[in-house]
Amino acid sequence: MHDNIRTIRNTVLARIKPSPEERNKLAELARRIAGYIQDEGVSCELVGSAARKTWISGEHDLDLFLMFPTTLSREELKVDGLRIAKSVANRADSYEIRYAEHPYVHARFDGYRVDLVPCYRIESAKELKSAVDRTPFHNKYVLSKIGGLEDDVLLLKRFMKCADVYGSELRVHGFSGYLCELLIIHYGSFLEALAFACDWRDGLSIEPGVSTSYRDSNAGIAPGGVWEPLCMIDPTDPNRNVAAALSLDQFYTFVDAARGFLAEPSIEWFFAEPVPPVDKSEITGAIAARGTDLLAVVFEIPDMVEDIVYPQLYKMEQSVLSMLAEREFAVLGSAATVLPAGMTAENVVLLIELVSGELPALKKHIGPPVYMQNHAERFKAKFVAKDTFSGVYIEDGRYVVDIRRKYRLAKDLLESELSSCALGKQLRECVRAGCVVLERDEITDALDCEFLNRFLRK
Repeated sequence: MHDNIRTIRNTVLARIKPSPEERNKLAELARRIAGYIQDEGVSCELVGSAARKTWISGEHDLDLFLMFPTTLSREELKVDGLRIAKSVANRADSYEIRYAEHPYVHARFDGYRVDLVPCYRIESAKELKSAVDRTPFHNKYVLSKIGGLEDDVLLLKRFMKCADVYGSELRVHGFSGYLCELLIIHYGSFLEALAFACDWRDGLSIEPGVSTSYRDSNAGIAPGGVWEPLCMIDPTDPNRNVAAALSLDQFYTFVDAARGFLAEPSIEWFFAEPVPPVDKSEITGAIAARGTDLLAVVFEIPDMVEDIVYPQLYKMEQSVLSMLAEREFAVLGSAATVLPAGMTAENVVLLIELVSGELPALKKHIGPPVYMQNHAERFKAKFVAKDTFSGVYIEDGRYVVDIRRKYRLAKDLLESELSSCALGKQLRECVRAGCVVLERDEITDALDCEFLNRFLRK
């Protein structure tokens, strides 16, 4: 088995490790853009995987941080930083302004993605004035520890990409590149990281290069009441969890993949066979075979930054599912995504699978216990002369009445009550502008077959 794994390792690295020519080209571009920045009278620092030689061949990203003195106010940093970043980006093929804690510029130089990010030049992570200020410290820490382990980081990243757990974006809820580097630093190699991951359980806490432990159920709750399955303590800021974006399902998807690879090593764990394309008739047949009902909420939004859209979309998803459950529609699963609609717009899609999209007209309405006389009298009086299927009767010590259900069809419920759900400011405005609820053949006619296939075959 060891020889097989060694062969797999070498084969994978031959495909994902940048060639000297590729490295030189990226380094030359970084030097050129750094020169543009310095011409503006500002120093800069190359950070991220390009600086640490942990980037995968073909993934051409540069992160250049524009370093400003702490004497500038936050507003001055915002204004001056954006002005200089835009001046540099005027030499690019194209650029756009994006927003995190403060604005930055995302540009394309010679086909390479380049982020120009203003930050403060500080001496210690204890002096942080904005979240991005810690990134140069991440860079220094990793560079001091990663020598000789770069190939292991590449292997772990590629493995995670194949398992669909790579990326800390809110769309993915997975492992960031920095988190991958810290895992390799802590465990010492790709194979050791996988071997230990086989025994992981949620609540894991890791201090890189120091210790591993488990938190109790209360200690693993982040602000906002979210359970954090993994706490990777940031070595540059002990109060920060590098794995805060990681979801419980993505955590265990990686555990499952690690077990699978070590049980049956194969290059397919790094380069999965492409899923054969499917057509509409296959999707229609797969939906029919399930015997369930699918609904899709679809509306158009302007092209927006993912980290703005997806938190609102996931909040909307949970609110809609709660509303359906409260109205007694049994939810089997759901998926939320953003699909391209045009050059300047995208379609938000919330796909919901129900045991049935239709309920009987009759709904059993449970009232108060009989011993609560005042409540009981009010309950009984409420249904006098009402159009119900029954009078008020007693069952299991409580008053009950069989009433007419307001919404028999889940589609009707969504069309009428969607605006009452938690939608988020931007999504609410877009829903009001125009929203449709699709069912049956409307779904396969309107939605991307690959998205539907991923949902059906998950």
